[in-house]
Amino acid sequence: MRIETVCTGDELLTGLTIDTNSRYFQTRLLDTLGLTVTRNMVVGDVPEEIIEVLSQAAARSDAVLVSGGLGPTSDDYTAECAAKFGGVPLVESIAARTHLEDRFRSRGYALTANNLRQALVPEGAEVILNAVGSAPMFAMTVGRCLLMFVPGVPKEYLHLVEHEVLPRVKQRAGHTGYARLKLLKTVGLPESHLDAKIRPLYPLHPKVTFGYRTHAPENHLKLLAVAEDPALAEAALAAAEAASREVLGDFVFAEGDESLAGAVGALLRARKQTLAVAESCTGGRICAAMTSEAGASDWLIGGAVAYRESAKETWLGVKHATLVAHTAVSGEVAAEMASGARAALKADWAVSVTGYAGPTGGDAKNPVGTIFIAVQGPEAPPAVERHHCAFANDRDRVQQFAAWTAMESLRRALRGAAR
Repeated sequence: MRIETVCTGDELLTGLTIDTNSRYFQTRLLDTLGLTVTRNMVVGDVPEEIIEVLSQAAARSDAVLVSGGLGPTSDDYTAECAAKFGGVPLVESIAARTHLEDRFRSRGYALTANNLRQALVPEGAEVILNAVGSAPMFAMTVGRCLLMFVPGVPKEYLHLVEHEVLPRVKQRAGHTGYARLKLLKTVGLPESHLDAKIRPLYPLHPKVTFGYRTHAPENHLKLLAVAEDPALAEAALAAAEAASREVLGDFVFAEGDESLAGAVGALLRARKQTLAVAESCTGGRICAAMTSEAGASDWLIGGAVAYRESAKETWLGVKHATLVAHTAVSGEVAAEMASGARAALKADWAVSVTGYAGPTGGDAKNPVGTIFIAVQGPEAPPAVERHHCAFANDRDRVQQFAAWTAMESLRRALRGAAR
């Protein structure tokens, strides 16, 4: 089955908006049906070009998902273009109008004439009301192709894809076998290295498709097993997963929806131990990741963002002489930051990070992107690591990679301590 996607909107071509919708559809299509998108096209708010793209996609596809351009403003042309492409007039959907009236009334807003444009659909199209938005989804068949039109607003797009689009694709595709998916997450392993480690497994697991996804600073391995029998799919997936874990070892920190911070928390919770955090160049990103986990108060006591040297001395007990002798970006200061945080909060474990996030700072010995991480556990001196993030002109990426590297260093220390 050939499936294509069409995204409309000038903002997607100018860089003002990043297309995250298509990625969601592609992932869910593969995860749930074992199908992939053949082509994804982006077109601006130009009616003639939208019609041309619809014609091209429909001529070669079994199903096309079109998103965007269903709003109330004058540059929302998609419904009009769909009608012209289908050779039918635009007509008002009574159900869509009623939905709009009820939605605006319940929110205390007046329903304006331009809002009523959202009730216009190509004649003969199937209208699917939007439970989380104003504009309806509509579907029409041209030749052998089913075209499905959904709003581009991410919340509405995701809801309609999950509850309306995927079921229609599944019905049209028929039985495609039983698909089973596993997502293994790694950190500290470049995507090319991940591929090099996994590639020898391909011929050993013919029922499994190996795929990769970068979600910096993480790299993920997707294992998709498809078979005629669910038990066969599960067995094939289990074998591929076991082989992958053996090859990747401790680089795998989690699977599925689990996060790196969650993996750290699970280890601390299992040991009934607590954590203190001391951050400088990461500006609180470690604590933000930790506190995004439900139940983090079970194991996270707190943290300090000690940015200036005076804060490192006052809050974390870093010695002034250490700062003078080694500078704030040094292994010695990272070690004292960890010790100070652990002592101040009476935690079992502490992790600290200091570095040059850039774009200025650093020197020949420790250029921009250099970070020092210290991890201290019960009754042990801090273990210090020095890393260099090769993103000298990208402050955000240095901070993100530094935070994730610190959490990964802590996770590995906890796993080592647990052995």
